[in-house]
Amino acid sequence: MLFRFSLATVALMGLGTASVFAQAPSQNVPPSQPPKNGPTSVALVDVGAIIKAHPTMNAEMEKIKAEMEAAHDAIENRRKSLLTESETIVKNYDPNTPDFKQKQEELLNKESKLRVDFLGQEKEFAEKQAKVVYDSYTDINEAIKTVATAYKYDVVLRYSKEQDEMDPKKPQSVNFGLQRDVLFQAPGLDITDYVLWVLRDQYIKKGVPINTTTKGAVPQVAQPPLNGNNNGLRR
Repeated sequence: MLFRFSLATVALMGLGTASVFAQAPSQNVPPSQPPKNGPTSVALVDVGAIIKAHPTMNAEMEKIKAEMEAAHDAIENRRKSLLTESETIVKNYDPNTPDFKQKQEELLNKESKLRVDFLGQEKEFAEKQAKVVYDSYTDINEAIKTVATAYKYDVVLRYSKEQDEMDPKKPQSVNFGLQRDVLFQAPGLDITDYVLWVLRDQYIKKGVPINTTTKGAVPQVAQPPLNGNNNGLRR
């Protein structure tokens, strides 16, 4: 439900709230850290580009996809087998005999088991995919934290390079571009390549095989000095 308030109503609400706070006893505990005083440094990360070039996530998702297709083929084969069995029962048994009813009950039980197995597989694969995405996104956030901490960035914002590629001949790109949050950025704020380097390095150190030939991958940069030196990054 959408509520609309007049300026007068908002003003009265503000005055009312202020008076309540003025009358209430002060029981607030001071924050452990005071607000940051001074300029705030901001960095930008194209998370979508990192996901496309992720060292392991896409390969893991493709593996799950192949498992899903194999499982669906098995379910389809079972379904076709039950269909053939149903046709055989109708063809070879008299509908008025106990044998026919028994075969029908057995067939219904098999169909019910098939539906249960199908739903169970769907749930299992959905959870597998969610686990891969969750773990990968957690690793991406850790890499962002590593770079931001090393270069002393206070805030890291998500943005998308694709939103800057608006083309009037492609209406979808225009609609996508209009939704961007970052309307302007000075050179040196994008730390996507550095985050991707750190992410890959983390997997290499763990001994995890990584994919370095992902189509559309973010260009790999030289090792960033993670000791607080800017190395060309805007500060």
